[in-house]
Amino acid sequence: MASIDAPPDATYGFVGIGVMGYGMAMNLRSKIPSTSKFILCEINGTRRDQFINEASAKGKVEVAQSPKELAQLADIIVTMLPKARHVETVFKDPNTGFLSIGKPETPKLFLECSSIDTAASVALAKEVDESGIGRMIDAPVSGGPQGSDAGTLTFMCGGPEDLFQQGLPILATMGKRDSIVHCGDQGAGLATKQLNNYLGYVGYLGLCEVMATGVKYGLDPKKLSDVINMSSGMNWNSLHHNPVKGVNPNASSAKDFKGGFSVELAQGVIEDATNLMSQVGTKKVLADSVMDVYTKALQDPRTKGQEARSVWRFFEGSESPN
Repeated sequence: MASIDAPPDATYGFVGIGVMGYGMAMNLRSKIPSTSKFILCEINGTRRDQFINEASAKGKVEVAQSPKELAQLADIIVTMLPKARHVETVFKDPNTGFLSIGKPETPKLFLECSSIDTAASVALAKEVDESGIGRMIDAPVSGGPQGSDAGTLTFMCGGPEDLFQQGLPILATMGKRDSIVHCGDQGAGLATKQLNNYLGYVGYLGLCEVMATGVKYGLDPKKLSDVINMSSGMNWNSLHHNPVKGVNPNASSAKDFKGGFSVELAQGVIEDATNLMSQVGTKKVLADSVMDVYTKALQDPRTKGQEARSVWRFFEGSESPN
């Protein structure tokens, strides 16, 4: 494989250009060698056509009608899918999945970037390895749609060191080199991602409580935010995503919580994190409360289908979020 600074001249495949995958795929197509083939598999025809049109100035994009067709052609395959069931189908469908192809002369490299539970990912990586078709690392991301579009994502990777080194130049086309971390064995990337995201939502719910209390008391939300961010209460969300509209001009609240990482996806990541806590026997103090808020958000018309931080709407009124 090539050095860290240069992705190899190969045939690349990408499956899943949703909220996060679109920018990732665009950066990958832009930064791989111009002579490299890029094959896309996407079930949303409108989204697929939009990507092909936008990417045309950056390099040719070919279309595969199924994951199987893509795997027959590509050397390096990136997947970015919403749920574990989608990942399972893309890899294991007996008629259309990656693993339905014959054993190739050269094993494929699978970079699986979806946020799914660790046990499913570890089991899938074992199946991929035993198939002889290729090898897989889990490489979930952090950084949101803005990081995806800008090519500044953080990648948390789990798998053998040699595979991580092979994947590094490819991941560096979509993320910051110093934010691509080998977290350990298979599944370690996902465990790290889930725990980091969970902590982010814990911090955000605390921020919502504080901002709602401050506003109701009569404090200026901007001044309260400024003090938090120069003091011990500071966190990522307080810096970038204050829930009170107008405090952070680029926050999700400024866009009325439209687009971005949805409450449905957030609930899934929180569930994965709390399941991991149960699996290893961690004492849970906050987990059930956080889970309750996001489970409610799946059904509430103010939050259903909205960006994950829309749960602020439970706090700005007088009702309990639980």
